[in-house]
Amino acid sequence: MDSWTAPHDFSEWLRRMFAIRPLAVTLLICLVGISELRFDWAEQMVGRFLATTNASRPESGSIWEKGHRAASAHQTLDQIITDKQTIQREAREAQNFSQIARTLSKGQDVILAASHFQMLYNALPPERAGELLSPYTLIRMHSQGQWDRTFFEPADQGFSVYFLNRDNRVLHQLQIDNRLLERIEQGESVRSERLDLLPQFSERIYGAERFFTALEQMPEDLRRSIIPWPENLLKAPGRIRRAGISDEVLSGYIEIGLEIEDNQRTRVVLFQGRDWAVGRLRALLEGEQFQNEIEFTR
Repeated sequence: MDSWTAPHDFSEWLRRMFAIRPLAVTLLICLVGISELRFDWAEQMVGRFLATTNASRPESGSIWEKGHRAASAHQTLDQIITDKQTIQREAREAQNFSQIARTLSKGQDVILAASHFQMLYNALPPERAGELLSPYTLIRMHSQGQWDRTFFEPADQGFSVYFLNRDNRVLHQLQIDNRLLERIEQGESVRSERLDLLPQFSERIYGAERFFTALEQMPEDLRRSIIPWPENLLKAPGRIRRAGISDEVLSGYIEIGLEIEDNQRTRVVLFQGRDWAVGRLRALLEGEQFQNEIEFTR
């Protein structure tokens, strides 16, 4: 057995240092160190331990705070991108300007292809389309071949529309205010109802024969001011059964509803007529002498 006392001379010190036990311990330590440098097993064990106990350790410190802020920023950015993509998809699928207006009400800009805007424009009644934008302006931009897309931007009173070329240069711009938008929406409305279920028509509903007989007796310019696109009525499936005239005036227009029956299904088509022309028609229907002071509820 080795003595645990201090060596008495240098030879005894050398004998103890190069004994089997210290050499084995030294060799083992070297092997452990070399294997750690080669395989990184110690770091992996510590990492596994930290990963296993990570859920139970408190999330505190500047590193955790930065991580939380980064994760929150990523979630917010992903939500913004998702909302933007959803709004653009809704805009690309829009079938009328009313749907575009609902998309813009969310506070996001909308970009449509030129062909999509033309489709929406052509779907409007001719009078509403002309009030929105002159067809000659649209034909000019289309014939030049520069119009590439249309940019819609929300505004305080409606929204702005910019017609852009491929270099984002503005070819034409217009403003659609809330009043014009409301008239456009009413011109686009088709309801699966009956006239007597719509309160604005409850007092003035006429049979189709009586309504169109009175309309036929009026001059052509007055007829066009009351029903500006009669050709579209001939294209509509079904048969017109009744007609209603509202007592309310909106920006110089009065709402007219036509009840159409098609395969036992009833729908009401709404459009706008000039108030002075509709007033003459109403007087003729009621057998009255038309006077300018016929009053409507405003």
